[in-house]
Parts: sequence; C-alpha cells; structure tokens
Amino acid sequence: MQADEQPQKNRTRGAIIVSARIVAGTVGTFVAALAIAAAAWLPLPSHTVTPPSTTVTPVPAAQQRVCAGPLLRLGNDSGQDATIVSSVGRPAVRYGQTAGKAASSVLSTTDNATGVAPEVLTLPPAAQQATKPPLLTGSQSQTASTGDLVGFATAECSEGTSDTWLVGGATDTGRTTLVTLSNPSSVSATVSLSLYGPSGTISAAGSSGIVVTPGGQRVFSLAGFAPGVSSPVVRVQSRGGQVVANLQQSTVRTLEPGGVDIVGAANKPSLTNVIPGLVVSSSAALSAREAEPGYQDLRSVIRLLVPGTKQAHTEISVIPESGTGSGTTVSVVVEAGVVTDVPLDSFPDGNYSVVIASDQPVVAGARVSTVGTTGQTDFAWLAAATPIDKQAIVTVAPGPSPVLHLDNPTRKPATVTLTSGGVLAGTVAVPAGRSVSLPVSGSATYTLGGFDRLAVSMSYLGDGQLSAFSVSPSAPASGRITIYR
Repeated sequence: MQADEQPQKNRTRGAIIVSARIVAGTVGTFVAALAIAAAAWLPLPSHTVTPPSTTVTPVPAAQQRVCAGPLLRLGNDSGQDATIVSSVGRPAVRYGQTAGKAASSVLSTTDNATGVAPEVLTLPPAAQQATKPPLLTGSQSQTASTGDLVGFATAECSEGTSDTWLVGGATDTGRTTLVTLSNPSSVSATVSLSLYGPSGTISAAGSSGIVVTPGGQRVFSLAGFAPGVSSPVVRVQSRGGQVVANLQQSTVRTLEPGGVDIVGAANKPSLTNVIPGLVVSSSAALSAREAEPGYQDLRSVIRLLVPGTKQAHTEISVIPESGTGSGTTVSVVVEAGVVTDVPLDSFPDGNYSVVIASDQPVVAGARVSTVGTTGQTDFAWLAAATPIDKQAIVTVAPGPSPVLHLDNPTRKPATVTLTSGGVLAGTVAVPAGRSVSLPVSGSATYTLGGFDRLAVSMSYLGDGQLSAFSVSPSAPASGRITIYR
C-alpha cells in the first residue's frame, strides 16, 4: 500500500501546484485588466510646449500708382518714321488720398521719342498708430485732335502687379494697338506677354524676356507680336519688379479717324465678372454707320477668354441701371483658349451693367461706341471690374459729363455714402444684385463707404466723345507676421 500511495500523493501535489498557478495567472490577468481600466479612467499627465516665436510688424511702405501716360502714335502726321513711338499732348492727371498727402513725379525713362513719361503717384506710409492704412487714387484724361489721332481717352492710375490681363484692342487694318509697360519699382522687371486671338494662342518671337528697367517705360506695337488680329487678349506677367500695363488703341477707317482709348487691367479669371457702366448712346446713328464698309466694329461687344483647357458655358446678362426691367440674358459657349466677341443686341440709350456667369474662369471686357452730331465716332473699352470691399476711393479726371457707376453683387442692399474733401457729398441706395449711377464732379476725389462689396467704374460721354475705366481696389497693407524659431 505504501508504494501505491506515494505516486498518488505526488499526483495530488502536482494538481494542487497547477491549480495554484492557474489561479495566480487568472488573478494577475484580472489585476492587469483593472490597471488598464484604471489608466483609462484616470487623467494622464500632460505637457504643452509653446514653440518660441517672434512677431514682426513690417515697416510700412509708400503706396504707388502709375498713370497710363500721354496718348501715343506710330510715326508722324506725314506717315514717316512708322517705327518710332511719339506722344501727342499731355494728359490731365488728378489724384487724391484718404489720409496724408500724395506727390507726383514722372518715370525716369521712356520709349516715347518726345520724352513725355507717365506720372507716378506716391503716398507716404501712415503713422504706426494709424488704425486704417490710407488709400491712394488717381486718374487721367486727354482729348486728341491731331491727324489720325482723334478722340477722348481716360484711364485709372494703377498699382504695379506681377500678373495683368488686358482685354481689348485690335491690330487688323486701320487699327493700331500699343502695349505700354511701366516699372515704378527700384529693381528691373522681366516681362512675358501671352497672346490670344480668335484662332487661339499666338506664338510670337520677342514676347518673353522683355526687360523694363527701374523707373522706366517700354512701348511696343501689338502688331509686331500679333498682326491682323481683330480680337486680342494680352496677359502680362513679370518677374522682379512689378509693372503697370496698358493697351492703347486708335482707329482709322480709310482716311477718317475713328477714336482712341486706353485699356486697363481686367478682373482676374473668375466665374463671375461684372462690367458696370456700359454706356449706350446715339443708337440710331450707330446703326446707320455700322452698315458702312469698315464700320462693323462700332457695334457693342463683350469680349471673353477662357484661359483654361475646358470650354465655358456662360450667361451674359445686360441689366439697365435705371432699375426698371430684368434685362436681357443670353447663353454663350466659349471655347478654351479662343477669344470670343459676343455682339450685343440693340438697346435703348442709357447705362447698363453686364454680369457674366460661367462654369469655368473667364476674363472679360466690353467695347461701346458713339457717333457725334458731325458724324465723328469714338469708342471706349471697359474691363470687368475687380470687386472692392468695405471702402473705395476714386478720383474723377476732368471730362464731359462724368458719371460714377456702382454695382452691388451681394444679396444685401447697401446705402453708399460719398465723401469729398471731408464733407458728405451724398448717399445712394444700391439694391442687392443691382446697379445705380450718379453724376459727379470732374477733378474731385470721392471716398465711398457703407457697403460690403461693390464693382465700381467711371464713364464720360460728350458729343462724339466716349470713355470709361474700372476702379480697382488698393492692395492689402502688410499685417503682422509671426516667425517660429
């Protein structure tokens, strides 16, 4: 019996040991689970480190705007020296500011053989404690009545930029368009021109690598890059210094001068473009003259370009500023990379706002014409306006019957206040999605407030004289910058 009992005792003791180990493992697992659960419920210690940084307030810089300069022509009255650019007369330049005192100077060099360079407007920076940066504005006007150069032209004095779209001009028979590039900065600008026409992109030798020296102006005939083009669009891009770019078109039909105008910068490619202040005048006389050979471009057109690779489906709405009627809307498909001129139907004389809505970004401009009592014709190019937020300032260059146009693209009505010389000059209600116009005084500067967003333009209309320009916003002032180390 003792021999048999010993193995039994060993088996019993082994079972007890195994059971104890199982129990211990189970208890350990349970304790570990409790620890994990407790860790999940108990807050963990945290440690936050703020990276070292320095806040830098940039030194305010002076604001600058460059005017388009005098009206130019190729050659002289006798038709000689056709490769030389010369100016006729001088423009009347007016400017103003919301604070401080601006000064006027001229660019130091120009391709203009007469030596008359564009004016540069400079506004010193505001004091450090100023709550709002001051705004600078300026515009110019000029009447020409010499040889083939006859008409009235205005232009806004603009801020330099590295990317400008110019929608307008022509280089077909009897139409001369010049490209002006002004560099107000202290460094050289290297400029490239991208050219578009009714047949698409235009490749041209010499259109890239154009150097504009500091404080200089270059002038080129657009026909040298794109000859025989009835509907050009030009994109101007610069590296280094920023430039102010304009087109200047003059027209001669056989031996009859047909007007002159300056094309300013258009709104960047956008899904919505607004052209306020489209002036329709002398409709009956225009219809009669349009039927004559060579006068087809008296007809009002909207010029469109899709810079991308997809065609755009657009809706063009022409809405009376009088507030009566809903206007007229047409649908147009615009092929990518191809300039399209959309002729407008005949409208009664008056002021209109044009709204272009599209499913692809487009750039836009408009051309309108007028006929005087003696049969003299003139035309105006008006670029799609860049919207202005909260506050605007505009200087009215002298000219016939100046009118300020305000388009409210928002869903909220605005009561716009006009202040001139620190005195309230009036208020005007601008309904949501509508536009209004009001006569203003030449050579005056107006500050506009009381709105969220507006598209603004100026127009002038006289006997056989027509011109217009869009009002651009000021570039945003530099804010504080946080630098992390």
